[in-house]
Amino acid sequence: MYKLNLGKVYVSDRVEKDEAAMERMNRMAKAIGLSLDDVTRITDAEIPDLIAENGWQHARTPQGMLKEHKPLDIVFNAFKFNGGEAETDEAFKRCPEGTPKSLFKSLLGYCTPALLAHPRDEDQKNNCVCWSENEFVTIEGCPHGCKYCDGGQLININLNLEEFAERIVGPALKQNPWQKCYRCNTTLSDTICFEPEYGLHEVFTKKFAEFNDRYLYIHTKSANVDFIGGIEHKDRLINVWSIPCDRTSREIEPGSATALERIEAARKCQEMDIPIRYKFKPIIPIKGWREEYSAIIKEMFRRTSPEIVGFCVLMWMDAERLKQIFDPAIFDPAYIAAMEEAAGQMKGVRTGPFPHKVRAEIYRFFIEEVRRWDKSVPLFISTESREMWDELKDLLGASPAQFACGCGPICAPGPCLKASKEAKTSTYAPQG
Repeated sequence: MYKLNLGKVYVSDRVEKDEAAMERMNRMAKAIGLSLDDVTRITDAEIPDLIAENGWQHARTPQGMLKEHKPLDIVFNAFKFNGGEAETDEAFKRCPEGTPKSLFKSLLGYCTPALLAHPRDEDQKNNCVCWSENEFVTIEGCPHGCKYCDGGQLININLNLEEFAERIVGPALKQNPWQKCYRCNTTLSDTICFEPEYGLHEVFTKKFAEFNDRYLYIHTKSANVDFIGGIEHKDRLINVWSIPCDRTSREIEPGSATALERIEAARKCQEMDIPIRYKFKPIIPIKGWREEYSAIIKEMFRRTSPEIVGFCVLMWMDAERLKQIFDPAIFDPAYIAAMEEAAGQMKGVRTGPFPHKVRAEIYRFFIEEVRRWDKSVPLFISTESREMWDELKDLLGASPAQFACGCGPICAPGPCLKASKEAKTSTYAPQG
């Protein structure tokens, strides 16, 4: 488990009701140098006051907008599975202004069932090409401190994993036979930072092994993989690394593994016969990005043989937001100029701040660099527009409606697309 720069650490009194959850908390606390005396016991009734006391109403602020990386507050928590969320409305009124209701409900332990990511109608509306899939969430918050991420001040860790596996994971696998591969904690965390003490991959792969053809993604920026060799059902894992250039990993993703450390971790997993995949996501076009990424791509193929490689240029913001999060001086000045020129056009566009022409130029560079070293590895662009797919599909050698995605729901090891009547196409197509 990572060594963490800790602020305050709390445990919900609900954790005490689950013996396995308490054992898990004790392991994790010991790993980060805490005794039980260092962990403050709390009740649900205290949550609004704790939010105010600790400023958690601002906990989901991108790290780049903070003057400094703050110590991490941790809440060791336990899921509730008995409903009752409507009863939170009155208590929510006691929270400070600006508190996200989703954060409040998470701290109260209300469980999100298998979450449907990228619903087709939503992606069609937002001009986003991805795959609709169910995923699991047990942790919200991450220690990596990436400047573009808003998960770096508070980590809410749910500990009753065995119960979650029985109540949520097992039924999801049974009810969705079409979905072969599942993501977990990819939106606002990086699970293997907390392993092996957390034990999620041991618990979940055991449940996945009850089904013939189901796989769990490890989607990570970490190099903490040595524990994987001891997992009984590690054959149910597919590992996906987000890969930056070296400078980006050190300056923009400062708490994460460096680019070379991630590649070395992938090599170790490949030696364990675990499928490995890469996403260059987000691609941040800093000064000298071509030379930096070219060196990383060369090293990636020198050390490993990935099943799939994907690309995604930094998006999810407008020009003004980028300048609030980053120092524009670190970027390629030509791209900052293009961003400024297109600021009005790209405002409110999900693929902003960089216009289509800039992103296409970057993707062409990456595709050509990868093809220097591997002529046949499947390629894709992640969460891009339909227009971008139309322009690049021939160069990628992939169909926008049916492509091998690094973390897609039907992209089994091989890679092998396991299409069915429930999942025939990506969200590029208006109908599945």
